[in-house]
Amino acid sequence: MNHMIAAYSGGALPAAIGICRVSGPGALALAEKIFRPRKGRPMGEGPFSVMRYGEVLDGDGRALDLCLACCYRAPASYTGEDMLEIFCHGSQAVAARILERCMELGAQPARAGEFTQRAFLAGKMDLIGAEATADLIEAQSAAAAKNAAAQLKGGISRQIRALRQGIMDQLTHFYAVCDYPDEDLDPFVNRQACQALTERADEMDQMLAGFERGRTLVQGLPVTILGKPNAGKSSLLNALAGYDRAIVTEEAGATRDIVTETVRCGDTVLRLSDTAGLRQAESQAERIGIEKARQSAQQSRLVICVFDGSQPLGQQDREAVEASEGLERIAVRNKIDLGQADQPQLAEQFDRVFSLSAKTGEGVEALCQWLAGLTVQPDQALITSARQAALLTQAVQSCRLAAESARQGFTADAFLADAEQAVRLLDQALGESVGEDIVHGIFSRFCVGK
Repeated sequence: MNHMIAAYSGGALPAAIGICRVSGPGALALAEKIFRPRKGRPMGEGPFSVMRYGEVLDGDGRALDLCLACCYRAPASYTGEDMLEIFCHGSQAVAARILERCMELGAQPARAGEFTQRAFLAGKMDLIGAEATADLIEAQSAAAAKNAAAQLKGGISRQIRALRQGIMDQLTHFYAVCDYPDEDLDPFVNRQACQALTERADEMDQMLAGFERGRTLVQGLPVTILGKPNAGKSSLLNALAGYDRAIVTEEAGATRDIVTETVRCGDTVLRLSDTAGLRQAESQAERIGIEKARQSAQQSRLVICVFDGSQPLGQQDREAVEASEGLERIAVRNKIDLGQADQPQLAEQFDRVFSLSAKTGEGVEALCQWLAGLTVQPDQALITSARQAALLTQAVQSCRLAAESARQGFTADAFLADAEQAVRLLDQALGESVGEDIVHGIFSRFCVGK
């Protein structure tokens, strides 16, 4: 990267503080022209990585803002380049003028994710760390943030590098024996290679086993609400969301399409889907809505079956029970503010039954507390990237092919070709051997300024 870039890197304006960031050759010279410290040497002369109080200067030399700024000298910066960060007052006019002034002094507008892309190209982080940065920015819960931070610290990268090294040990041993036959080296034994490669494949499978949990941390747990019309499904969604997300009326069948809302219960993020009431449909639109409800239930990690707790169970209630058969599910007896009917069947068919009133809020907190317990903080970093998971899956296959060939007595030069493919796949996961289009796709997730 041979040009200087600038962008706004703070939150939505107006705000208490805004952040304007500059990186690249010439950033320190720009800092001296745009920021005048109240005390000490000019910005470009240091001290570096230290916040300094002073004035942001407009083109006419007058103060535009009184604030803090910090210069970083390469390579001790986020991007690995010379950098300037100005922590101005969060005025839209001030932030816009600071950036305009940076452009007048030679900076170019940064593309989305370009600061982090420069950090990757400078070797400040691998591609897994870059993806973790995006996850950290987008985290919707503390658990998701902690997992992203663990990835950023190298939790996934270290495991993949260790796996790569374990496979490379077999490759280097074989080639050393071939290239230096006169040296006193341990012979290359197929049985030992088979065991080593199988162990590496098993370790990769263990990492992949955590992928679904990792994606749930990032995207939220998919939950479908099922029940007959007017059981209070939409009222329950609204109660959990904390506002009127879905339409609630006395008319049966008001919900035709799926209404989805992201809801936090404690540290658990839920993707709640309110669905059409299950009954004999009276129109084509309702039939389609009911079919979508059944499909949503099959694709969810949890189904909440809602029943009118003030009325005996009927045929339409049994349809909700049957639609959730074999799935992870709980029962909610709603409308207990209208009375509580005897419904012993629910205790027989569901492991967990909650009684509440979505209208008054009675009992809703107990359900929220239970839902909050569905997310358990992982004891190690979990994979959240579909790209990483796909490459690891292919690496497992290559490792197992190599191990099986070794077990069947193939020559080492034949079966180690699959082991070499596994190494290449792991390199792609780390970003050490990856196409430009993949890199561009990953950094396009980022906002401008990161």
